[in-house]
Amino acid sequence: MLYYMLVFGMLFLPLTIILYQLFPKRFRWVALLLASMGFYFSFSLNLFIFVVIATGVIYAAGLLLEKMNRDKKNALKALKSGGSSDKEEKAKLKAAYQKKSRLILTLGILMILASLLYLKYYNFFAENINTLFHASEDAPILAIKTIALPLGISFFSMQAISYMADVYWGKFEAQKNPLKLLLYLCFFPTVMEGPITLYGDLKDQLYTGNSIDPYNIISGYIRLFWGIMKKLVIADRMYPAVVYLFNPENETKGVSVIAAAVLFTVMEYMEFSGCMDMVIGIANVFGIKLPENFRQPFLARNASEFWRRWHISLGVWFKTYIFYPVSMSNLSKKWNKFARGKINAHITKVVASAMALLPVWLCNGLWHGPKWTYIFYGVFYFVVILLELLLEPIGDGILKLLHTSKENKIVNIIRIFKTWLIIFAGELFFQADSLTQGFSMFRDIFKDFQLSILWDGTALYWGLDKYDWLVVLAMLIVVIIVNLIREKVGDISAALLKKPMLVRWVLVLALLMVITIFGCYGPGFEEVDFIYAGF
Repeated sequence: MLYYMLVFGMLFLPLTIILYQLFPKRFRWVALLLASMGFYFSFSLNLFIFVVIATGVIYAAGLLLEKMNRDKKNALKALKSGGSSDKEEKAKLKAAYQKKSRLILTLGILMILASLLYLKYYNFFAENINTLFHASEDAPILAIKTIALPLGISFFSMQAISYMADVYWGKFEAQKNPLKLLLYLCFFPTVMEGPITLYGDLKDQLYTGNSIDPYNIISGYIRLFWGIMKKLVIADRMYPAVVYLFNPENETKGVSVIAAAVLFTVMEYMEFSGCMDMVIGIANVFGIKLPENFRQPFLARNASEFWRRWHISLGVWFKTYIFYPVSMSNLSKKWNKFARGKINAHITKVVASAMALLPVWLCNGLWHGPKWTYIFYGVFYFVVILLELLLEPIGDGILKLLHTSKENKIVNIIRIFKTWLIIFAGELFFQADSLTQGFSMFRDIFKDFQLSILWDGTALYWGLDKYDWLVVLAMLIVVIIVNLIREKVGDISAALLKKPMLVRWVLVLALLMVITIFGCYGPGFEEVDFIYAGF
């Protein structure tokens, strides 16, 4: 059962709304938990057992970490009440408790990561080890296994790690009710593709149990149908062309390679942002505000800004739990101390940034999946962002010579176009089956380069007819206009809520009609799974 299916929007969600409203306020979180369990069960009962066991580990780690924090505070109070003011004694006491807490946190994270590495990456490592040592298929060093992945395991793991780390840092107390913790980790709108939510931001909303507001139902369904439109009308309609162009047997060359990269990027954005629209709309029905995961990413003026606008929750997670800790590590402190007064300040900053960015982008690549193309994708952005940071003074100097600035409209257009080239190049490798195919397609851009294929009918052999291209183009124009409005005025949902009830219902019905008439579903259409559901 997926968010865009009729059974979800017209049966599962309405029944969940009714069940939620029937429960007493203090137990409405139970209704959300039952709905989340039912949603997960619709995919696999056996895999849900793993999630329950993992939640038990996270729950125990959280309680132990909180106990360490509480014991440390009590010990420091006892030391103070005993009249001791010895700073060294306090420091030793803090260090002793911190060592214990760090051990608990490390063990908790390692247990989650071990499960993730085995379930998601075992076959990747096995294949590469067998290849490295020239092992045959009949006598492999590590046997290839058939392993079923729990739904959204990467999202689940990242939320689990953030929860334990935040308890360790004392941002909030550990959750005493394991079922409430299970709800946070498996909340049905976010369990498939995120966004990655932090416990501190979600706990009050999940457990408060406020009554459902009719306005939230309407605005939630508008956002849900908007997301479904992006998925079924645009992304799924583009899918055959992407499959055709990335098929090695079709020997895509010249402009066709550029078309492949652009079409996949647009398809991926429409699908993933569409899914985010769906889950944000679903959560909004219950008065739960999830973080936005996209903010007009194709208006970014450099690679760093692109990642502040694309998959925002992933970037926030990496910044909070990898970038900042590495930036504050002893290694970074030693480098800054060594470089002070000896090395150019800008170079010092670039090297310090590289230390923190390298693990971020390696993890970003690996997070997407067990493929070398994903790892290359992460390294690609690491190099690009580092080059942007390194060359920034040169760019500023050129703008100064030209008596202009980064805020100049023409300069902005050039910077946006440059960012598009970076985005499309990265997505070409992201979608390629292998690095060999990725480099081959990139090289083939410069072979048989004929712009005429865009209008001479060649594109009609990519799996889409004229009607399909017209529908895609028309709907893309609508999405672009909406995004430009959002960039200028911000969130437009508040403005929609101020419209008369009739206008809002007309919008709901109009979106439903567009999906019904132009959506790709039913006999004759290949069902396309969410790309990020496997991450």
